[in-house]
Amino acid sequence: MDERWYTMDRPKSKYPKMSMSDRAAQFAPFAALTGHKEAILEQQRTTQTKRILSNEEKLRINEKIIELMNLKLKCRITYFEKDKKKSGGKYYTATYTFKRLDELNKTLIFKENAQIQIDDIVDIELLEQ
Repeated sequence: MDERWYTMDRPKSKYPKMSMSDRAAQFAPFAALTGHKEAILEQQRTTQTKRILSNEEKLRINEKIIELMNLKLKCRITYFEKDKKKSGGKYYTATYTFKRLDELNKTLIFKENAQIQIDDIVDIELLEQ
């Protein structure tokens, strides 16, 4: 058997040596767990549960809505928005100008093109013009 092969020098390449990160990047499209990182990030994202309002809180919100309809004021409204991917959702507070009430869908419609279900409202603060 010819034993020259292991004593020979490694062949020299005419191309410059590639960095380890560049070498690893060329195999990235073949990752076995495509989407795994996104799934982990989605799992870590937290949501809030929607709290149930007391009858007194519902009555106070209804009174504010009636006042809002009569005066067509701006209001600061806190509401719950259901998450599209997970159970639960998130509470938001925003300032809107009232436009009209959609009685059929029980929705407040605002001039800023926002629509909020009355059942999702937890607080309304009327603001001066």
